[in-house]
Amino acid sequence: MKKILSMLCLLVALKGMAQEEIAFNNAAWQASLDQAAKENKLVFLDCYTSWCSPCKWMEKNVFNVPVVYNYYNQHFINTKLDMEKGEGIALRQKYNVQSFPTYLFINSKGEVVHRTGSRMSVEEFLEEAHMATDPDRSMSSLSARYNAGERSVPFLLNYYLAVNRSDRRTAEKIAEEISAKITDADLNSPLGWKVIKNISRSGDDRLGKYYLANQAQFTSYAGQEERDALTDRLISSTLYPKIYAGDEKGFFEGLQHFKLSKSPIRQKQAVMLAAEWYQHQGNAKEYVKLTDGAMKGILKTDAEKLSFLARRLNGKREADPKTAAFLPQAYKMAKKAAVLEPEEYSIQSTFGWVCLTMKKKEEGLVAARKARKLADAETSKIQKLAQELVDELEKL
Repeated sequence: MKKILSMLCLLVALKGMAQEEIAFNNAAWQASLDQAAKENKLVFLDCYTSWCSPCKWMEKNVFNVPVVYNYYNQHFINTKLDMEKGEGIALRQKYNVQSFPTYLFINSKGEVVHRTGSRMSVEEFLEEAHMATDPDRSMSSLSARYNAGERSVPFLLNYYLAVNRSDRRTAEKIAEEISAKITDADLNSPLGWKVIKNISRSGDDRLGKYYLANQAQFTSYAGQEERDALTDRLISSTLYPKIYAGDEKGFFEGLQHFKLSKSPIRQKQAVMLAAEWYQHQGNAKEYVKLTDGAMKGILKTDAEKLSFLARRLNGKREADPKTAAFLPQAYKMAKKAAVLEPEEYSIQSTFGWVCLTMKKKEEGLVAARKARKLADAETSKIQKLAQELVDELEKL
């Protein structure tokens, strides 16, 4: 009897644990629509594929967060379908699903009420659910009002936020309307802050220029960290065009914002931007000087950024003539990153590819085989790439 009770307790516990995530059903599509009609709910459809890395990331980092699964389980009939198998193939065509993950909120008639997608934070993913259940903020409702001629700035901003992840062309059109319509007086307001934060792209556009010239106005609308993040994004966005245009004076003047800061985050950004400048200019000597200093200083323990810099230089199988002179430095940075983070797939993979380009077979095989082992926890597409790297190195 005690054994039976113990087993029952275990089953109950396991059942409780299994529900600590979004509770997706295994029903046929029509059955999900029928259940939605019966319970007066929307269907939340997770459109995924077996090889989609952001899909897996969302499952591991967002779907299992209590505030997320409690809301989704309470308000939606949750289902998920592989868009390359079974009913998913027809639904992919019906709903024009072109990227993964795509998240659809659908009424019992099979009509899309709200649409979004891509990798998101917990807060962003929950906000999409709130929009879907709010008649004043769902994509379908806002689209109808827009087509009927509504054009107030608060309305346009809500519409922009509703379509930004799923229809970039429409979102950009709305952003242009907002930028042209909103007055400077309205920019100095909580609404203005929200508009600038979401729509400004660069310190060279109207909204970005206004913000950078009037930052003190926004202290009561947002915290220091949020304002600093926007400032950094806007200034970075103004520097990249200067890199590609070869505007040395303009680039290094703008770089001072990051270079002279006491913030480690900004100091790292200064290195990344300067490295992009020297690489684009083909100046290997200054690039090596910069990154050698960074490896001893601000990037000493930052495997991710060192690996990223190495990837930017590596042409994979054969050396790119434009970056061939940089390859020894790519090797040095990639190797250091692999030592710092030996259990990170992308870092081991980067080192392996650099070794392949430089014909360093033995070191490359060690990294590639490690990457292949780590790839078992990734998607089938990544596993294929990892095996390809091993095969290429073995041919050397």
